[in-house]
Amino acid sequence: MIYIITIDGQPYTLHLRKQSFLPQNFLVYTYNEAGSLHSESPYFMMHCHYQGYAAEFPNSFVTLSICSGLRGFLQFENVSYGIEPLESSARFEHIIYQMKNNDPNVSILAENYSHIWQKDQSYKVPLNSQKKNLSKLLPQYLEIYIIVEKALMFTQFRLTVTLSSLELWSNENQISTSGDADDILQRFLAWKRDYLILRPHDIAYLLVYRKHPKYVGATFPGTICNESYDAGIAMYPDAIDLEGFSVIIAQLLGLNVGLTYDDITQCFCLRATCIMNHEAMSARGIKIFSNCSMHDYRYFVSKFEAKCLQKLSNLQPLHQNQPVCGNGILESNEECDCGNKKECQFKKCCDYNTCKLKGSVKCGSGPCCTSKCELSIVGTPCRKSVDPECDFTEYCNGTSSDCVPDTYALNGHLCKLGTAYCYNGQCQTTDNQCAKIFGKGAQGAPFACFKEVNSLHETSENCGFKNSQPLPCERKDVLCGKLACVQPHKNAYKSDIQYTVYSYIEDHVCVSIGGQVWCQQPR
Repeated sequence: MIYIITIDGQPYTLHLRKQSFLPQNFLVYTYNEAGSLHSESPYFMMHCHYQGYAAEFPNSFVTLSICSGLRGFLQFENVSYGIEPLESSARFEHIIYQMKNNDPNVSILAENYSHIWQKDQSYKVPLNSQKKNLSKLLPQYLEIYIIVEKALMFTQFRLTVTLSSLELWSNENQISTSGDADDILQRFLAWKRDYLILRPHDIAYLLVYRKHPKYVGATFPGTICNESYDAGIAMYPDAIDLEGFSVIIAQLLGLNVGLTYDDITQCFCLRATCIMNHEAMSARGIKIFSNCSMHDYRYFVSKFEAKCLQKLSNLQPLHQNQPVCGNGILESNEECDCGNKKECQFKKCCDYNTCKLKGSVKCGSGPCCTSKCELSIVGTPCRKSVDPECDFTEYCNGTSSDCVPDTYALNGHLCKLGTAYCYNGQCQTTDNQCAKIFGKGAQGAPFACFKEVNSLHETSENCGFKNSQPLPCERKDVLCGKLACVQPHKNAYKSDIQYTVYSYIEDHVCVSIGGQVWCQQPR
């Protein structure tokens, strides 16, 4: 579809393609006056949403709804425009305006935010062993549940973000939304554990309007697949527009999938502003993820913490996007897709311009396709085991160029001579978990430490919930509560986005961590 519009006397030709982000079984939840929950499958005009670019600026980005007039955004290098129908016009006239925030100096995080989420995930100088594990990105799927109280940018990662359902608190809020974002997050998590168990989602967000919030968001970094912490709060202040709010959502979701905020001396992207930049919320124009964000995400999805993103979503969009040749994903009407000219490793087999096989070859992309354009023989390894006891090596089946689905030992299977359990393909020993957080040499703490740190009625130190209240761990269950470690390092573990507790118990210095990240907006 093509539209021609005029801005400041200059015509722009918009090339648009239909898009969709809603699943077939998309539901909207509401509450009646009696407080009973109702769900319905509302009618949406799914053919309305389009994305594309302005031909005069190939690096531009346009997103529009074309039903009942044009509504949306036009983003150029460092300027953004909004477009919407002129309600009083009978001649299909529209108003186009440059988008600006009322407060151009607004920022996301507190000024003292300087540390990344985990010290062993530095993107500045990755270890050789880490580089080997950062394999080519495979398609990932994220289902998000949105709740709106009474008052999407991830294509670089090959991450499909699907809105699984929407809940509107139209009569009264189900929890108190007073206080700062981090206060609301704790209440939202407790409510979510009781009421969202059966609704499919990977993460749930509560959107809250607040005229002058202290913080514009709160979430737990790197916990997208952790059911105890897969939630976030996003506040919509008066001082920003919809473009700025979309950056808040993108940055919070970025934190959920392992990203950290950019160090502008080390990180760069091919646009004026990178998404994970502290100033992105007030910046205009196109924003993309930086080289640092790409490394953070590759590292995150290579770990077991990202397992939930690897499942194929059952929430297929009502209108599938048109296949895109060169994106490395084999889609409908494509015989192969080896990526773009630079990425393609099967140029003898696959035409990267048309995504068609060359001649009579058997395959042209995929981990089970050989350099001779033939299918790998049955039993050829295509995905190595990452845990000797809890994860399995997968093999080619001889009939497809794709590897078979990832499989691993049943959760709860004993490992390490019966001292630990498998969970999502990883032997969850306390030594491994402590070393991952505090570095080489850190180990699981003695039983007395676990007993001490898990004896309180606190949200992050518990063994379950009852009536939305955290329960202390019984003696037999203390190892299931908060992690406790001992570390040989002299330097204290420091982080601006989580608290650290040191306890001297039975001649041992025990250390545990917890807390959440929040985003701050100066008053």
